Amino acid sequence: MTDTRYVKSGGVAIAYRIGGSEAPVLLFVPGAISNMALDENLPAFARLGERLGRFCRVVRFDKRGTGLSDRGAEALGIADQVPDVEAVRADVGAERVALLGLSQGAAVAVLYALEHPERVSHLILFEGLVCDRRDPYADPGRAEPLTDWDEFFGRLDDDFADFSRRLARTCFPDAPDEGGTEMADFLRATASPATFKALFQGIVGLDLRPRLAELRVPTLVLHARGDRHHPATHGRYFAEHIPGARYVELDSNSHIPFFEDEATERILTAIEEFLTGSVVHTAARRFATVLFTDIVNSTAEQKRRGDTAWKSLLEAHHADAQRVVAQFGGRVVEVLGDGVLAEFPVPGEALRATRQLGDAARSQGLRIRAGLHAGEVYEVGERLLGICVNTAARVADRAGEDDILTTEVLRGLVEGGDFRFEDAGEFDLKGIGPRRLVRLV
Repeated sequence: MTDTRYVKSGGVAIAYRIGGSEAPVLLFVPGAISNMALDENLPAFARLGERLGRFCRVVRFDKRGTGLSDRGAEALGIADQVPDVEAVRADVGAERVALLGLSQGAAVAVLYALEHPERVSHLILFEGLVCDRRDPYADPGRAEPLTDWDEFFGRLDDDFADFSRRLARTCFPDAPDEGGTEMADFLRATASPATFKALFQGIVGLDLRPRLAELRVPTLVLHARGDRHHPATHGRYFAEHIPGARYVELDSNSHIPFFEDEATERILTAIEEFLTGSVVHTAARRFATVLFTDIVNSTAEQKRRGDTAWKSLLEAHHADAQRVVAQFGGRVVEVLGDGVLAEFPVPGEALRATRQLGDAARSQGLRIRAGLHAGEVYEVGERLLGICVNTAARVADRAGEDDILTTEVLRGLVEGGDFRFEDAGEFDLKGIGPRRLVRLV
């Protein structure tokens, strides 16, 4: 993030920071708590901002009365916060922005999108609140409130230290004790007790339900399944009642699941795909050796053996592949027609597995071809992606019967091992370019 900047909104100084690439612009609308000076020192928050910044220009601000913004300013209700968002957008100079509203900020983002639809390219609602009812689907006359507000504000007034500890535990129920204490301290450093009370009073009586159908902005809804602060029914309601909205439910109990690796990966990939149409920058990458196999002359073999016998043979071949790949520490990612896509953490084990797969195929009267490459891969859903995967597929295309082809990259990785290779020549791999390939002998 850059140095802190300030813009005046209604005479109040609103602090904001900008970081990341140039476009699109992602304007982050905070929940009740934010403190840019502190949360960037928390590794999880810093990492999140850095990875979002790989594909968009991230603009963050602290609400009036909180964080680095004017601390003496009176906290505003949800609807009254919209002009502050507009002030930040205008000062940044972005004609249109993607809005990410977190927790209470989701409601602010919805109201901003309704008031300024021409300024919003995308809307992301994260752990948001539709109304101040526990269940937004319940009959309005019988619906329980989100919380017992009298008891809630009474605890806040009587003992803010205890209140902040309880709130941290509700928002982060799975955090170790030291993590809960750290977040309670963060809450106290973000705003005064009076400001906290005003911010939460601002959501009493909130009800966005009558206006959700008016939204005409592409919308992504993210919500943790076990969120105790804002139940997941609110995320589901948003997704069902905003036209065309996408919904991603996270396997987490946290109100702000940025501290959980698996949830963070889903959050990042969902946002990047939503804003850019692909996932290139944020998916967690790892090193792997990728293998593609294919049965040679499978159509002719199927015709010769008959459909029933071929089906049984193919099932046995795929079972062998699962067994052999697992034996050498890998996993079959996908069965592709007659062959498989597999990945291995150790290059040498990938080569040994491929040899054994060829032996197993020959014992069944089949011949396979195989191609391997090593490099960075990443996953989106159940798909294994990356240039490494594409390269391995193109190498397999060049292999012949009983052929195990690979790249010089992989040969270099197993140098000193018990493998012998011979030069197979230089090939122009479609979409990859010229590569010199070697054959395992």
